[in-house]
Amino acid sequence: MPFDPAQIVDAQILAYEAGDTDEFAALYAEDAVCVALPSGRVIAAGRAQIAEVWGAMFARSKREVTIAQRIIDGRYVIDAEQVRILATGQLVEAAAIYLVGDGLIERVWFLDQPTPSSAP
Repeated sequence: MPFDPAQIVDAQILAYEAGDTDEFAALYAEDAVCVALPSGRVIAAGRAQIAEVWGAMFARSKREVTIAQRIIDGRYVIDAEQVRILATGQLVEAAAIYLVGDGLIERVWFLDQPTPSSAP
């Protein structure tokens, strides 16, 4: 059955904003991996760990996401995101590269932001 990678990512963002751990995790493949770049640090591996990591975040505060820019290239969806943490009002800039296959997110790479002490 055909799928639209952008629709899968959009559904994941809606579940993220709703703080719906079950719906959020259900949009990931059983063996999905979320990785920070360029460090290669694994944030979560597998649907169960994704639910655990993001579920803990959802328990702390709801968030709103604005897609500032999006590139779609086949199975890849690349988003520049602005995430507002509602409990504090803090705005966080994020970039995510999603790889979607068979109607589920298989991989996500999040770009680490350099800290002032590590910036060139």
